[in-house]
Amino acid sequence: MFLLVALAAVASAQIIHHAPIDNEFSELDQVFNTSRGTNGGIYNSSFVPDSSYGQYDFCNMPHVRKDIYPQVDQSEYKLQFVEVIHRHHKRTPYAQNCFPVETLVLYCDEALNNYYSEFKTPAHSGNTTKLSWANYQNQYNPFNFIHNGYNGTCQFPQISYAGLEDSYQHGLDLYGVYGELMSFLPASYDPKLVTFRVTNNVITSQVASAVVKAMYPHEKEIDVKVEADGFDVLEPSYSCGFADDIASEITSSTVWQEHLARAADLYDELDDISGVDPESKDWHVSFDHYFDNTAFRLCHGYGLACNSENSSLCMTQDQAEQIFRLGDFEYNYKYRIHENSTLYAATSYGAYFNELKHRLLEKTTGATSLKYSHNVAHDGSIARILGFLQIDYLRWPGMGSEVVLELYQGLKDGEWYLRALYMGRILTTTGPLGEIDMIPLHDFISYIESMIGKDAEVLVDYCV
Repeated sequence: MFLLVALAAVASAQIIHHAPIDNEFSELDQVFNTSRGTNGGIYNSSFVPDSSYGQYDFCNMPHVRKDIYPQVDQSEYKLQFVEVIHRHHKRTPYAQNCFPVETLVLYCDEALNNYYSEFKTPAHSGNTTKLSWANYQNQYNPFNFIHNGYNGTCQFPQISYAGLEDSYQHGLDLYGVYGELMSFLPASYDPKLVTFRVTNNVITSQVASAVVKAMYPHEKEIDVKVEADGFDVLEPSYSCGFADDIASEITSSTVWQEHLARAADLYDELDDISGVDPESKDWHVSFDHYFDNTAFRLCHGYGLACNSENSSLCMTQDQAEQIFRLGDFEYNYKYRIHENSTLYAATSYGAYFNELKHRLLEKTTGATSLKYSHNVAHDGSIARILGFLQIDYLRWPGMGSEVVLELYQGLKDGEWYLRALYMGRILTTTGPLGEIDMIPLHDFISYIESMIGKDAEVLVDYCV
């Protein structure tokens, strides 16, 4: 009933859901079909041979790079602005996704994370000291070894050494396209032309540090933008009770509950292996926790989990693949299949699209000199963007998942056009935007406004 009332209150909205194409995550029979394996996905390496680049690799997703970049006819169009948003790269699990007792001991001593403040006023310049966190386990803390997850010297989460390597390569590839191939980015960093942005989660800053260094190796330090926690549109962390209600509706639906019921035996097996309490609600309302833990292990070259007290009781490859198929199903269902998934994306990520709209329009009017906006975000950020645009095919956005929006101006007609790329390829939707390949900018702007209102008033009406 809440949905009907809210819809009546914002009758001016035209949020129309267009279902994705039928795929291997559309029907639960296929999701539970063990012969599907990983559905062609890679979960155990960041490396994909050039001949196979573009294949779904959860550990290190495909992104734009010179050898696969689909160029626009530069005699017809001039690139004027690029918006990049991508998920952080691979990391340790979140603390809540660690098993009560982990048999692995993890060390993160090969990288330093720096946290310190610095005076910007000349009178006090240099009056603070650079600080790096030296993670350790306190042997005298009695709680440090009781159901603490992994022993060792890591934070949960933090970008791993291998994740930093992937981040650096991502930056090299981006500059290879927009700096070298397209001669678009400035050779030297200029904050008036290029901006970087992160969320309040420190792992996005860890990634950005490597990306920036790869793109602008002579820079020792730069400022990155970050919104106040609780209002951040990138993560997102702004409050929208209506969106929260839709999310609850989706995860309470018959289909969602059916997939959990059909996975009951798998849950029992995994709980026996992991030591997770079968009554723990957080671990059994989705496969998010088991997915994160398992993907971390495989992406970093570790074996599948074994019971801490019985080393012969271990997760099997079939069980891991079932976890991955269920995770892909959950993202596809929550952000694309459910009839209110588009409404959920519009209300939970509409504020970002309102900002993006103004950034694009300001470029067309000459109100800004900005050429390149780079955002480091999360899987939920990417999933919401793809849900908002109504991508035709969605599975869990893996590490480094990247959406690129390119703004061009026609050299002959002077009109503005937009192109979107995901996984390094043209982004195709089942909605009114179709294939987002040099579509008129006003069509893209009209689509955004149909979802959130001309001045985001529809979004505000939903959320406030």
